[in-house]
Amino acid sequence: MRNIGRLLCSLLLMAGFLAVAPTPAQAAVTKMMIVGDSISQGSSGDFTWRFRLHERLATTAPGAVDFVGPKTDLYNNVTNQHGSTAYANPSFDQAHNAFWGRRLSDEKIAISGKVATSGAGVLLVLLGINDLVQGASPSQVAQDMRGFIANARSANPGVDFIIGHTLSRYDIWQSTPENVQDTRQLNVLYDQLAAELNTSNSRVTIASPDFEWYPEYYTWDGTHPNSTGEARIAAAFTDALAGLGIGSPYGSRPSFVQWNSTGNQPSVAPLDSAASLTWASKPGATGYLVERRNVTLGETAFTRLPYPVNGTSFVSNFLAPGSRVEFRIVPTKGTMVGRPGTSTAVTIGGPDPSSRPTLTAAPATENSIRLSWSAVPNASGYHIEYIDLTKYRTEPNWIRLPWPIPGTTFTQDVLFPGHWYRFRVVPVNGFNEGTPSLPVEARTKGRPFDRYKKINSLGDSYSSGLGAGGQGGYTGGNCKRTTNAWPYFVAPFDRSSFDHQACSGATIPSLRAGQLSTVFHNPGEEGLVTLTIGGNDVGFGNSLQTCLTQTSSCAGLEPSIADKIDNLKPSLVSLYSDIRTQVPGADIVVAGYPLLIEPPGSGDCNLFVNLQLKDDEKYMILRLGARLNAVIKDAARTAGVMEAVDETVAQFDGHAACSTNGEYINQTAAGALPYDASGSFHPKSSGQTAYSIAVNNRLTTLFNGGWTRR
Repeated sequence: MRNIGRLLCSLLLMAGFLAVAPTPAQAAVTKMMIVGDSISQGSSGDFTWRFRLHERLATTAPGAVDFVGPKTDLYNNVTNQHGSTAYANPSFDQAHNAFWGRRLSDEKIAISGKVATSGAGVLLVLLGINDLVQGASPSQVAQDMRGFIANARSANPGVDFIIGHTLSRYDIWQSTPENVQDTRQLNVLYDQLAAELNTSNSRVTIASPDFEWYPEYYTWDGTHPNSTGEARIAAAFTDALAGLGIGSPYGSRPSFVQWNSTGNQPSVAPLDSAASLTWASKPGATGYLVERRNVTLGETAFTRLPYPVNGTSFVSNFLAPGSRVEFRIVPTKGTMVGRPGTSTAVTIGGPDPSSRPTLTAAPATENSIRLSWSAVPNASGYHIEYIDLTKYRTEPNWIRLPWPIPGTTFTQDVLFPGHWYRFRVVPVNGFNEGTPSLPVEARTKGRPFDRYKKINSLGDSYSSGLGAGGQGGYTGGNCKRTTNAWPYFVAPFDRSSFDHQACSGATIPSLRAGQLSTVFHNPGEEGLVTLTIGGNDVGFGNSLQTCLTQTSSCAGLEPSIADKIDNLKPSLVSLYSDIRTQVPGADIVVAGYPLLIEPPGSGDCNLFVNLQLKDDEKYMILRLGARLNAVIKDAARTAGVMEAVDETVAQFDGHAACSTNGEYINQTAAGALPYDASGSFHPKSSGQTAYSIAVNNRLTTLFNGGWTRR
């Protein structure tokens, strides 16, 4: 029995031991109450320093602390109401005893009941600034702290205290510190009070969040901590708790902690040269920064407007119509700035320019061309575009100047002398483009680098040199070419690049089939094209031969020849235009035909011509020559090529066939019938010189004044 009794006693003792001895899983939990004012309560959108402390203790003292207190809410700083639950991160123990505007003088009265109700074993106290602001002296506030400690002990004699140093403030509008001396004196008194009242049963210690506290950097309004200030306050209380054996020291206090409030994506609607933005509010945000970047301009970084917007809508003005602009919102809380939200892109509205400008150009110097154009409704500016036609084969695309011109005139500088340029203007309203003007081509003054790189001589016998070659002096077979021909004597050029393709008997179709394909095979050459064509197309030579070989008058042929001349213009315009298209950067000169014979009574023809050509036939030849020259002149101007018709006629004036003043044109060759027309009524060597002078005179005018063509 005794053994059984001992065994039962041992079992009972063991059972009692197991019932009262705590295990690691059943370790005592410290109830901790944070007592304070708005700095500790926090407001909408805050983490609060309570969160930062809880976050730290969850790592260094997991399960060891239970936050207690009668409240869990934040203050809504936007509506100025209590009851907000909009924490930046709500995942922590939110219980607390802090109240917006709370004074220590009030809390000392209520603290005993709150300690008794909550069972708090540690009080983290950050109070006193509201008392100082409302006129209490540092010594009065210190006395209230003494009473606060006594009242809390009356409810729990073993309660521990961590008294936080009071934090000075900053006037963000005046950029001046506030309450610096008062808080410094009060904190000295708090230190003395802690040393005096600290006991082994109820410890009183100090947390120093005021160490290196700069309210201009660590608050969002000069008083209430921003995300960085919250972390620094939490660090001070963490260190103090470690001194009480709860958790471990915080370490270095952070210099910057990002407010983790992210802006909401805005809704954006296009307006005329503007955009209308609306977005949802963020908890605690007192304003919103609008950021934008113009994608059309190639901007990669967002530009922030200088001041926050108070509401949740904004109109961004002075935007370029047609541009693609992205907007995003960044919430602010006082001076605290959150994170940018998702952006929204919009194409800015605005009308397109409503009509096409009319462009004119005038050569100004060897290196510049003056442009002017008509204004276009709704246009905010005009883009200038050009092509250097000398480089057209390798660089055929429009080159646009980088910025639109606000007015209706512009001088394009830094051009090459003697170059042809094609211009157009494009009206714009921001990035909305209207219809470009019709292009205008203009040539700068001067010679192209003082000499042409190549000359192409095209056309018929009046360009091949027939009549000036002498016996056996022709090449090219029936083309009757000679180096005495006038194209060899126009303008300075490299004669090794001279291409003499003119051919006796050539017509417009034969020129197209053969000569045209030879023009400027090499790209980028500053060249000259000379040309005479049209006489053979209307049968002028054949008709003249008829007049010289028949005894009866041929004056009756005039109506049919005149009709052919009048119908020649479309073919000439087409040919000239095709040459211009093939060599857009070249100078193109169309020479006319000389009036072949002196008027009746003013010359001295040889016997054969006097016998074969009557006065009415001579007048017919002169009239038809003038008529053909008029059509050539008109066609050249229509096609936008230069003509030297009047210059040609002027050089031969008084020097036609039968002239007694120096004959530039051969009469018909005397000899056995049938008549041999080769070289007859074609320029002699002196006539070739006259032709070259005529064309050179035209080129001199071109070099001195430049030229413009459509």
